[in-house]
Amino acid sequence: MSEVAMTVREMEDRDIPAVLEIQNATHFENWDEKTLQKFLLKTYTFAFVAEAPDSAGNWKLAGYAVFSLAADEAELLAISTAPEFLRKGVATEIFAEGEEALADAGARNFYLEVREHNESAIAFYRNLGFEKNGERGGYYSDGENAVLMTRPL
Repeated sequence: MSEVAMTVREMEDRDIPAVLEIQNATHFENWDEKTLQKFLLKTYTFAFVAEAPDSAGNWKLAGYAVFSLAADEAELLAISTAPEFLRKGVATEIFAEGEEALADAGARNFYLEVREHNESAIAFYRNLGFEKNGERGGYYSDGENAVLMTRPL
């Protein structure tokens, strides 16, 4: 359950500037505007955003997630929360919305990669029931390894 009032909905083109802002504040590897626009057009990708009130009461984008689906395999491509909304349940709510949409579309298994030194993300995924299933050496552009995690949907 989230600690803030929020709305989770499908990502739209109008959300891309705010998604890029969150991404630039939180990720080492970033997508550009065209990549995000392409995700919104693909039938096998699912993208969601959460909107929540900031400390002044103004509603803004609090986080986003992008998932893909191939056959019965879902993959989390990215999930991120704006710094001011960290640890308030935003990522959990977005993930739950994506999980429901993917299950409705026929997904049975869930996969993701996460930086091996991103301990808070690994703990988050473990809390969602994911287990480590391997590593990809030098997966990221800076040479860091990726931890592979999976779970049934």
